[in-house]
Amino acid sequence: MSLLFTGGVALAYTLGVVGLHRWGVYRRRARAGHFTALEWLDWDTLLSGVWPAGAPGARTGVSPREGGPPPRCLAAPPAPGREAAHGLLVRLVHGDSIASADFTGAGFSGGESRWLTTLSERVTAPDVLLARMGARAPESAAEAYLYEWLSLKYAVSPLSVEWEVYATKRRLSAALRRFGEVPALYFVRARASSLLGFTQSVLDDLGRAVFFSREAPFYVDAVLAMPFVAELRPPLARACREARERMRGEGEERLDADADSE
Repeated sequence: MSLLFTGGVALAYTLGVVGLHRWGVYRRRARAGHFTALEWLDWDTLLSGVWPAGAPGARTGVSPREGGPPPRCLAAPPAPGREAAHGLLVRLVHGDSIASADFTGAGFSGGESRWLTTLSERVTAPDVLLARMGARAPESAAEAYLYEWLSLKYAVSPLSVEWEVYATKRRLSAALRRFGEVPALYFVRARASSLLGFTQSVLDDLGRAVFFSREAPFYVDAVLAMPFVAELRPPLARACREARERMRGEGEERLDADADSE
């Protein structure tokens, strides 16, 4: 009887500690609006090397399935003969299922088609994709970024969150050493910290993402989409507001120049 009583007390204590911890995490995340902007995908990084980069202030009407600003790399009209390829990338960002043969038929190389098909599988078969990508080391920063984004979205459960966050940060540290100061890797590391409500760590990595991207629109918009940043890290929020104003001015100048050329 005493063993049962002792075991019951120990179990109740353990459940109480875990419950208090989870409640604390929930409260920290709730105060930060649950960090929803950190669930966005940086398509300019994912399509780097496949499609030309866009101008700093470029905007397009393409709405990513995961939310966030339109990728600037798809803002400019495609080169003659590349309209079909551009259309497939727009569908890819929207979340459509696209076969590898379609990418190849639109003029993408074999390696590009495989990567773009992988990006399509993030929607159609995320569990299969996660298992396949986890079986080998990433070959690029974009691949490391996608894998960690998938892992945090699909592999985390209430019972494994601490371990998954620790494992993700460990892999990201290795990726940063291997691929350099890639903004997307800092951004997804901020996402990992957010799952435990580590707001200061989130802010640190957001600042790094903005800095190393040279204030790219994706990261600027992500910061400004989270009001708690202005309260807890005013210099970062102020720098992003100023960057957005500069980009808006550059976009207006570009429109004026295009109108003059016509």
